[in-house]
Amino acid sequence: MTPLISFIITYHNEPEDYLQACMESIEALPLAQDEAEVIVVDDGSRNRINHHNKLFKIVRQEESGLSVARNTGIAQAQGRYIQFIDADDYLVPSAYEAVLEQLRKASADIILFQMTKHETNRLEARRSAKRPSLRSGGGGAMFDVQSFLLHHNLRAAAWGYAFKRDVLGNLRFCPGLLHEDELFTPQLFLRAKSLVDLNVKAYFYRQHDGTITHSKKPAQVKKRLDDILFIIKELRSLGDNRLERRIRQLTVDYLQKTWTQTHSLRELHSRVSELRKEGFLPLPLRCYSLRYLAASLVF
Repeated sequence: MTPLISFIITYHNEPEDYLQACMESIEALPLAQDEAEVIVVDDGSRNRINHHNKLFKIVRQEESGLSVARNTGIAQAQGRYIQFIDADDYLVPSAYEAVLEQLRKASADIILFQMTKHETNRLEARRSAKRPSLRSGGGGAMFDVQSFLLHHNLRAAAWGYAFKRDVLGNLRFCPGLLHEDELFTPQLFLRAKSLVDLNVKAYFYRQHDGTITHSKKPAQVKKRLDDILFIIKELRSLGDNRLERRIRQLTVDYLQKTWTQTHSLRELHSRVSELRKEGFLPLPLRCYSLRYLAASLVF
């Protein structure tokens, strides 16, 4: 029997109690045994994962990075839907119930939801949770993906939604790329037809230092910036006007990160010059967000 959902957890040397919290949050969900499978991809961690719940399948590989680990999980997944989870994060069971309700309806290709950075009791009693509400606006809870991309700001984090596996086709994460979600998610949305946007905080995102995306080493900062520019160029090369809003916003993110992570006017000027040469600047005046509007008045 095909599971309703495949949870793909990517793990690489995170503290064991973080991984345990992640696993427990899935175990707390109101799922029948045949409704879910959990694939834990161990990306060359120092310690071996020990877990006795037969729901969890441990797949070990040589250290290859997050993109390859997620691709390994995709190759193993059998569920109608896929949900990515980073091993240092966890689902909020009382809120994720609303996601499962939508998955059982199979009414949309993508189910979007919110995240929280406020740690609560991850195993809180579900009966104490208020009934989640759907966002209003547009066509209601259900959106045509084209309309959503044109009129809403895209949240690119790959753990921020569940999606139908058959929408993927041959789409995979780009190995070795930082901020790989920014390239993967827009392309996934282009392949989908419909989505539901839920106003529930169903994912706990743990912020902590020590990861490559927080490193202040000059070589890592340069790679982060170079990879964002690569993504911007790759998205434009797709030639799809539905991505214009996202490309423009990524351009602003790129400019902001250039300044906040280098504090170098020379570096900022160099990268602005390249953007102008490539035709990404000047920015059109749009009300995508206050930050974008301010940037469009400067650049």
